[in-house]
Amino acid sequence: MMDEIEGLIKTNSEWIPFCNLYYYVKSAILYADGIQGIFDNNINIERLVGVLRDLKKKERNPIYPFIGSWNEKLIELAGEGFLNIDKFDKLLSKKIVDFVTLHNNTALRVAYYKNFYEFQQSIQAALRIFSLNYDQCLEKAKPSGYDLECGFGEDNKWSSERFYNTSEINAGIYLYKLHGSIDWIRDSTTGILARYDSPQENADLIFGTDAKLQSVDPFLFNVYELRNYSLLCKLIIVIGYSFNDSHINGLLGQALRASNRKLLVVDSRLDYTESILEKLSLDTGHQNQVIYRNLTAKQFLESELIKEKIEPLIPEDDAIFQ
Repeated sequence: MMDEIEGLIKTNSEWIPFCNLYYYVKSAILYADGIQGIFDNNINIERLVGVLRDLKKKERNPIYPFIGSWNEKLIELAGEGFLNIDKFDKLLSKKIVDFVTLHNNTALRVAYYKNFYEFQQSIQAALRIFSLNYDQCLEKAKPSGYDLECGFGEDNKWSSERFYNTSEINAGIYLYKLHGSIDWIRDSTTGILARYDSPQENADLIFGTDAKLQSVDPFLFNVYELRNYSLLCKLIIVIGYSFNDSHINGLLGQALRASNRKLLVVDSRLDYTESILEKLSLDTGHQNQVIYRNLTAKQFLESELIKEKIEPLIPEDDAIFQ
């Protein structure tokens, strides 16, 4: 997505006015990484938006009293009242929604997500899926008649009670979207979250430092649920996660320290278990708890997410698929 944005700010009339602002913010992020001795980072759009939203807070930013003054170049590019930052942020947010929206061949593009449902049915136990993605892939791949619980009732209003009302709701998969979804809209007056039938330009998404512990639901609730189930389960499967979110890393590290549960990491990069342990604040004594699969998400879901291959990863005294 960043390659596309870099092309737009050079050629698209709507994006060109923000070209210099983008270059300035990108350079500042890379500079900050360099001070920490990090020189191989790539900037993703979530991090870019997160920084812009921190800048938009201006005097409301908690660290503002410790800043002598804003950088002169930033003031020049941000415009009066940092209006340019606000406009650029909205343009990027709109692009994110468009980028993750399934415009064409939806059924074909999400077909491999059906393996989540087939796996759940094979083990006859509920799955708890915690997603950092904003897309609707899992929802669009849902087989007809299958119960996928996302927290929204018939009125399309979100309620945490739906995750606990087991007398009336007995879903096979419970889905928690930790950073929001492109079909969510929050009423600015009431704070009520609703789900729509199609993606929304002003979708309720969180980025960067906004993604830390939120005081509003479902974000606060979802993080609590992640903590709760990570301490209850015997196997945590992580697919395509970069391990760059310190808050989630803290929960995963805590879960592995608490018992001998396993962490199955699925990633298309070569095995980097040592780096993962470091990011989870774990020593090499926990290395046997990490199982690595050098596969793409599609490869794993199509060939590895089956009962016969997952069950052996569960500790022998915890045969849960019975």
